[in-house]
Order: sequence, then C-alpha cells, then structure tokens
Amino acid sequence: MQKYQIKIRTIILNKLMAFRKSSTYRNIGNRGRICLDALIPKLLETIVTDQLSDLVSDPDTLLERLLKLLETIARRTAYLSLLTENPGVLAQLVKLTAASSWVAERITRYPILLDELIDPRRLYVPLRHQDLLEELLSFLQAVDDEEQYMERLRQFAHSNRLRTAAADITKKIPVMKVSDYLTDLAEVILSSVLEQCWNYLTERHGSPSGIKGKDTGFAIIGYGKLGGIELGYGSDLDLVFLHDNQDRYGQTTGQKPIANDVFYTRLAQRIIHTLNTRTPSGILYEIDTRLRPNGNAG
Repeated sequence: MQKYQIKIRTIILNKLMAFRKSSTYRNIGNRGRICLDALIPKLLETIVTDQLSDLVSDPDTLLERLLKLLETIARRTAYLSLLTENPGVLAQLVKLTAASSWVAERITRYPILLDELIDPRRLYVPLRHQDLLEELLSFLQAVDDEEQYMERLRQFAHSNRLRTAAADITKKIPVMKVSDYLTDLAEVILSSVLEQCWNYLTERHGSPSGIKGKDTGFAIIGYGKLGGIELGYGSDLDLVFLHDNQDRYGQTTGQKPIANDVFYTRLAQRIIHTLNTRTPSGILYEIDTRLRPNGNAG
C-alpha cells in the first residue's frame, strides 16, 4: 500500500504542477486561485485514502478526468467552495469519476450535477415511475415559460440518470434493472412533454373536434430499446405517434381553428422539438421517427 500511495502521489503531483502552469490557472483570478489552492491538497488526500485506493487503479486517467472538471469550474468559485468545504462531496466525486468515464463526462459538461453529490442517501437511490412523477411535478412548480420548462426538464433528466448510474456503479441495483429505471424516466418525461405541448396548442387553437374531457386522442408509442425496456444511458428514442380522430374534415374548437390532422401534426412536431432542442443543459433525447409512415415529415 505504501508503494502504491507513493506512485499515485507522484503522478498526481506531476499533473497538478502542469495544471498550475496552464493558461486556465493563470487566468482564473485571485479568488479562484485561492479556492483551487485550498482544494487541490484535499483532492490529493481524498484520492490516496485507503477507502478509495481499490477504485483508483488508473490514477493517470482519474487525474485527467478530474482536471478537466477543475478547468470547467475554475471560474465558478461556488463549485470550488462546495468541493473544498464538503469532504463527502469530494469523496463521492472521486469515487464515481474513478469508476465511470460517463459520469466524469456528465459532471464536467453539467457541473450543476455536483449538487447531487451532497446527499448520498438520495444519490444512490434512483426513483421509479410514481416517485419520478411526483419529483418532476415539484421540480416544475415555479416554471412559467417554455424556455425555462425545457431547461428544468433537462436538469431533471441529468440528475436522475446520474442517480441511476451511481447506484449501478456501486451495485445498489442489479445491472439488469438499470434499463427499467431509465425507461421509467423516459416515460415520465414523455408524459410531461405531451401534456405541455398539448396545452400549448389547445390554448391557441382549441381541442380537435370529437375530443372530450382530458382525452387527447393521441398516443406516443415506444419502439426499439424504449419499447423493449432496454434503454441505456445514451440511448435515443424510437417513437411512433398515433391519433384516432375519425373526423377527416373536422377542425379544432378554438378562436383560431385549424384542421384536426394539422393539429396532430403540429403536436408531434412540437414534441420532437421539445425533446431534441439544445439548451444550456443539452438535449433530452435524440429522437428517431423514421419508423413512422411519413418519416421525418411529421
């Protein structure tokens, strides 16, 4: 163990010295440097603890991953302070980054996920369908426009994918169940997006003729990995959109009526737009609709 720790400390120190000479470090300003100088010794100590030594089999790769994150958050002192002042958060970060390149890339791309590392009781317990629905409703309570809705929905998805990955990495859930959690997440998101897009269009055009109550006459069918409950962390969604409105010449009931079939076409297009538009938090899912009779035409 002592030889291992000497080796890993040497690798880490060499990489950290190179980092301190980098343009990122030179350009972060006084406060950022102070935060980094306080964080780096704690990071070093965390990596070489006995509890984590079995996970850090490749310190060179681990340091590459962590330094990419530090470069990303170097000017965001709130995140540097979070890691410096919370040893538990730092330990979770090292643990998950050492175990998974996917987790490292996600946290580096979306540093807001660092907040998920604060409470291990939440981090390692991914939610199933009903609990996801309740959490999403709470998550969207203060949302009052479409842009904010799309951004919050992406943050919700990132957060819950991370929780599933953390439980997967630490064997809190069986590997065979990972796709169940990811499918539940996709279904909850699709349900929310359908409701949001339906409300948007009905406020402008009314409901298609023949629709009663809360019925939409519209369904999203999952094919491929979604339909087979085999989703992975980066899976796209194979979707088919169906409606059962029989009135070929009917129109919507609002003050600006449009043909029923036009309404449903716009609904499908808006769902796709909501799912794969890129915001600061990325996209929700890549969507494949080529299985539909009209392909990408709507």
